[in-house]
Amino acid sequence: MDPLIKQKVLQFETFVNDVLKADLAKLAEKLDAKNADVAEFLQLKSVITTFQNTNVEKTGFKTKVDIGNNFFIQAHVPDASKILLDVGLGHYVEFTLDEALIVINVRIKLLEQQIANLRKAIAKTNAHIKLILIAIRDLQGMKENV
Repeated sequence: MDPLIKQKVLQFETFVNDVLKADLAKLAEKLDAKNADVAEFLQLKSVITTFQNTNVEKTGFKTKVDIGNNFFIQAHVPDASKILLDVGLGHYVEFTLDEALIVINVRIKLLEQQIANLRKAIAKTNAHIKLILIAIRDLQGMKENV
């Protein structure tokens, strides 16, 4: 076997294993995080819609609040007409329920665009991996034919 071909095959394999597969894992992690964010916003949207449909926003409601380490205390929310939303960097803004739904819908659309971009990047990285594996196979095929 030609040492130059052997060296090229090793370089390609190293690139696939060290760079492309690591990139793929990072992209998959980001995709999972974005999907979790979308699920959280959809759940919040559902809760707000339920509040609006049952007039809980005016009458209030009782709930249990986790104060840490799965310790819960009973709480009463007398006015549920406003909600605090995390707008990023640890900052919260008070919105009415209608305003919150608008913000949530915008955030969901933004997250869905980011998810689409991440899926394209994952597909591109997978294509690069397959291309390099085909190149490796061709290089190894050349040495067998020589």
